[in-house]
Amino acid sequence: MKRVKRCDVCLVILAVILIAWGIFGLVWLPDIYDTIVHKTTVLKEKEDESLGFSALMFSKPPMINTMQFNFFNLTNVDEVVYEGARPRVVEVGPYTFIESEEKRYLKWRDDGNEVFYQNYKKWIYHPEQSCPDCSYDDSVTIPNAVQIGASASSLDPKFGISDTTKKVIALFLLVTGELPFNMPRVGDVLFDGYNDAMLTAAHSNLVNFISNAFNGGVSIVPFPFPDMKTMAYFNGYNNSRDEEYWIKTGKENIDDLGTIVTWAGTNLLPESWWTTKEARMINGTDTGSFAKPKLTDDDVLPMFHSYLCRSFAATFDKNSEVAGIKTKVYSVPYDDWDTTLHRNKGFRYKNVEGRDYFPGWLQCPKWNGTACKATPNDPIDCNDKENLCHNCCNKGKIGNSYVLPPGFFPLACYPGRMETSPFAVLWSAPHMLYSPENVVKTVNGMHPDYDKHTPLSYDHEPYSGQITHVLYRVQVNMPIFGNPGVPTNAHLPDAIVPMFYESSEAFLTDATYQYFRIGFVFMPTFLMWLSIAQIVLGVLFLLLVIVLRARRTF
Repeated sequence: MKRVKRCDVCLVILAVILIAWGIFGLVWLPDIYDTIVHKTTVLKEKEDESLGFSALMFSKPPMINTMQFNFFNLTNVDEVVYEGARPRVVEVGPYTFIESEEKRYLKWRDDGNEVFYQNYKKWIYHPEQSCPDCSYDDSVTIPNAVQIGASASSLDPKFGISDTTKKVIALFLLVTGELPFNMPRVGDVLFDGYNDAMLTAAHSNLVNFISNAFNGGVSIVPFPFPDMKTMAYFNGYNNSRDEEYWIKTGKENIDDLGTIVTWAGTNLLPESWWTTKEARMINGTDTGSFAKPKLTDDDVLPMFHSYLCRSFAATFDKNSEVAGIKTKVYSVPYDDWDTTLHRNKGFRYKNVEGRDYFPGWLQCPKWNGTACKATPNDPIDCNDKENLCHNCCNKGKIGNSYVLPPGFFPLACYPGRMETSPFAVLWSAPHMLYSPENVVKTVNGMHPDYDKHTPLSYDHEPYSGQITHVLYRVQVNMPIFGNPGVPTNAHLPDAIVPMFYESSEAFLTDATYQYFRIGFVFMPTFLMWLSIAQIVLGVLFLLLVIVLRARRTF
């Protein structure tokens, strides 16, 4: 009898311990596990100056990034140049590169709350992953950025170029054979660079001598020229870096992990880039590399893209799965690409040439003869999208410039560098995805598809906030316009011509996905069910004691 009572006591004690551990596991263990994950995720340097686990993965991201370029080959050059015809393009590609990156010269503040780094990138052409007929040496017909840029700059009021100087510029363009379109090699127009007569002249010893001898050392070229000897959109970028970063390590607050403190020594972009303080702000993390843990559908993820010269904010798009890991997809929404919105007016194309590239895109109702009723006490702000068709406004014309439709914003800088771009290049989603249909139809050959051309999209594992998959797609466009002062450009149509778009997709390595599955999927689930199992087993033991005592009693 005593032996049975001793067994009952043992079972009760074991049941209490199991239930207590189970409750502890359900109530407190998740917080303990969160703390362990957070400490592991913080970017830190060990006492022996080696990198912590997260900092090591940050410095050499375990990702495979495939970057593809698709070009829009102009097929009716003569019709465009001499007749002002609508551009007709054919998409060619993809030309595929494998991108790798490395953060170098990491340096921590004394308190460990911030870390400094330089982000180096390298691109290697992969013909095996390119289209069967693609070659790095292929030629494509696209707008000549230097020539079009010179034509536009000659009309820019801020340079105050005289009529005589404009004629000299036009004559120089004609003599050197600078045409509004050219046929560079794919490799040259992207990374290697090709010789251009105007660039060569602008950087020649003769121009430098004349500038020093007769113009006090100030260049005789009346507008800025790119600081490069050959023309390429990513000239000198291969195996190079963008500007320097200071970011939050997450030590003080894990939700701030990766938040940019300064880029290129500043937390505000130059006024020459964007016209409002809101547009000039450097928000969030470097290209969306980080996000706070425990993500929800209501979270907004700000990010700064140095190669696009501006910040964005990604919002929840959908639930998904990558390599067996449930993810939340956050995408940069349509509104961030709509510069007709008042909050985005700082990103508007300055349009110094004053051309209406898309007449009628607003589709304003026919004016009914009603006079403007704005008063000093009740003004009409023509910068607001809802007022662009107002009788007091001028159907998209503000001052001497026309507002571009949604889907475009200008390249304000050399991608990734604290230097103002001299080229009138416009970014958009591929195939002008976020622009109105009547805008897309101004170029024959545009076929926007949401699934193929969504510009910026990120999969995050929601428990940790870590990125598991990235889609990055942007298109480069060039405004062309008729300029009677430049004979070769006199009959050009006013149009936005697509040149190429980049489509990058990045996946983690298999080993990293396995680490994510164990650390952020299996372990939290295992600990939860282990705690539940302990509680259930404890309750079963208590029921067993009750049953045994009942049998002895009856």
